[in-house]
Amino acid sequence: MAGRALHRSELLARGECLDGLAARQKQLRRRIFGQRRIDFVNTKLRTIKIFSRTALGLVWFYEGLVPKILFLRPDEIGLVQASHLIWRTPEWTLRILGVAQMLVGLWLIIGLAERTAVFIATSWMLILIVLVARGNPSMLTDPYGALVKDLCLIACAITVWLLAPRPSPSG
Repeated sequence: MAGRALHRSELLARGECLDGLAARQKQLRRRIFGQRRIDFVNTKLRTIKIFSRTALGLVWFYEGLVPKILFLRPDEIGLVQASHLIWRTPEWTLRILGVAQMLVGLWLIIGLAERTAVFIATSWMLILIVLVARGNPSMLTDPYGALVKDLCLIACAITVWLLAPRPSPSG
């Protein structure tokens, strides 16, 4: 009897018990620990997405507020004048763009319709890169902004795009 009990305990330890109880316990254990690993990975990816989206939103908010509303720079006013895309005055146009950028920044920070928000922000950024390149190509080589910053923002946008849930086909 003792020999049989010992044999049964060995089978239980290996998950090979004939009654299937040990095998079910082992499967349940795998499922629980596997789920914890999946939850951990999902939490890490969600955190990366939120940080990327928030960083993108903060830069958009800042770029709308500081250089376009609070401290208008002569080079940006010159770019607007050269583009001939003016509503009233170049200063007024920059302020309108600044408010719009701040709203996009808030939208990104809040996190509603993430994929749509990063698509709009990135499309707008690419349009601005083309306009800047046409109006003043030397701004693209500025080490404190323009292209260097935009490449980082595009990387954040791609991260959010890839990690954000896809909209359901039904709505």
